[in-house]
Amino acid sequence: MELVSYQLKIQDIAAHHIEVTLKFTPQQPIHTLSMPAWIPGSYMIRDFAKHLLSISATDAAGPLVLQQQDKQSWQLTCRQQPVTVVYQLYAFDLSVRAAYIDDELAVLNPAALCLAVSDLENLQQQLIVPAPESAVAASWRLATALTPVGSTKALEFGTYQAADYASLIDSPLLAGVFKVEQFEVNTIPHFLVVSGNNLADLPRLAADLQQICQQQCNVFGRLPADLHQYWFLLWVTEQGYGGLEHKFSTLLLCSRYDLPGIQLQQPDDNYQQLLALCSHEYFHSWWVKRLMPAEFKPYQLAAEQYTSQLWLYEGFTSYFDDLALVRAGLIKPERYMTTLEKTISRVTRSPSDARQSLADSSFNAWTKFYKQDENAINSVVSYYGKGALVAFCLDAALREQGSSLQRLCQYMYQQYLESGTDEQSLFASLTELGYAKLADAALNWISQSKPLPLQHAAWQLGLKLSFRPAADHNDLSGPAKADSQTHFTAYLAAGLKVQNGLLTVTQVMADGAAHQAGMMVGDQLLALAGWKINEHSLPELLQRLESGSSQQLILYRKDRVLILQLPIQPAAPKIAVLQVADKDKASDWLQSDVMVQTVTIADQAAPAAS
Repeated sequence: MELVSYQLKIQDIAAHHIEVTLKFTPQQPIHTLSMPAWIPGSYMIRDFAKHLLSISATDAAGPLVLQQQDKQSWQLTCRQQPVTVVYQLYAFDLSVRAAYIDDELAVLNPAALCLAVSDLENLQQQLIVPAPESAVAASWRLATALTPVGSTKALEFGTYQAADYASLIDSPLLAGVFKVEQFEVNTIPHFLVVSGNNLADLPRLAADLQQICQQQCNVFGRLPADLHQYWFLLWVTEQGYGGLEHKFSTLLLCSRYDLPGIQLQQPDDNYQQLLALCSHEYFHSWWVKRLMPAEFKPYQLAAEQYTSQLWLYEGFTSYFDDLALVRAGLIKPERYMTTLEKTISRVTRSPSDARQSLADSSFNAWTKFYKQDENAINSVVSYYGKGALVAFCLDAALREQGSSLQRLCQYMYQQYLESGTDEQSLFASLTELGYAKLADAALNWISQSKPLPLQHAAWQLGLKLSFRPAADHNDLSGPAKADSQTHFTAYLAAGLKVQNGLLTVTQVMADGAAHQAGMMVGDQLLALAGWKINEHSLPELLQRLESGSSQQLILYRKDRVLILQLPIQPAAPKIAVLQVADKDKASDWLQSDVMVQTVTIADQAAPAAS
């Protein structure tokens, strides 16, 4: 059987080197070898080839001519006999997108390691991973969703196989010391692999994941037809967070203290974040790994591949990830509503909400969302956050009419699984299902840079949404403190961080007090109203200064000392506060008994739709 074979040898752990041996039988006089520039699911050019240290090619007759064509491809002149290409790579990228090796583990993404061979991408691809020779790796095992072949068994070093190159690079590997938990969803085996030795309750994590997976399965009515196994590959480190979806697995990065402790009763913020991350990546098993934008059929990994639909795939997934936690009974409705408040506030408080549309944010993700700078809060809308709020509004409107977003997702999955979706697919689906007016509204939500009708949507789901001023830059949820009901703290509308012992401006929000005063990113704040300020004294001082006044602000800007006039004013009401207005509606939506105190009768006036 003809195939393309790769051997990934962990050559030098201390130097983070991998040696790759690529073997194939040429079918043309010339083949092009190319490394992907990006990995599906992460929409930014990564230039994986930059980590290549050396490369050479030979056959039985001797060396072959290998000519580099550009930053990521080489032209190989072949003779009519099998070819061997050997190259070395540096692997020390602490992320879920590339390759990383240290004395604890190896994280291997074939997309960052395996050169594609032109004209042979559709052949079966073999991956050989020998056990590392280093003594520090004596107890290591190997976990991957790839199929073991020959005498190799699951969780062992050895030989694995993929149907084609696209399947190969969609299958990350985790090598090291790890623990494994197993559970089933609709009789399909699921594996939880957790790296390292951690003071954690892994059986609880596996049990919670099983409930989450079942909830996501309920959204679509069944597991994907070709899903025969699924792997959660969890890379645990001191600090880190992230995940990347794959067809039969997900590679996740988390902090050691995101894992549930043995004594943990209710999920804390860290554990909830980990569960939501797992929920998010598992939802992608349907929603972007199988149903996907038509532009991605197939993926072209040499350069950017544009679509204006990321709001649909990441936004809907972000809506259902946290929702699965409360519906599974893993978090209480109160905790879920706090999470929802934060999602709303991050969108509504950002000037970018009136600057960039979701369609534009999706299309320009390569250069804007994935390359955010200090001005991003003013210019870049999150297609995750605002996309989730579009899903929230759609679910509310559909439930009001006896349907749900879940039914819409099922319909789209059935209709577009083979072809992929285009820019009009969601709106066409709504129209076909009898919701033409909602389709028109949704088109405006996506194509225009305007606020969403969140208050009306909340009311349709049994909630009352109101807004209050922010107390500080990190304030995102909950009612105002008791002492600030009538007196709101002055708000800088700027991000601050202590650098070199001085309070330094990291963000300036458009039209806020800092912007009005002329503050700039990089300014170092020294004194306000005649008083020295630091990260502790500034919030206290802002509470005491007279609202409506203008106060002298002294700062460093590069090598100059400047005096500005800072207006002392509260923030505009942009921070979300959710209350229950209709217990039955809210309970039906969350599939959980809502025990939150309801709003008073006097407050129960339905907001107008927009």
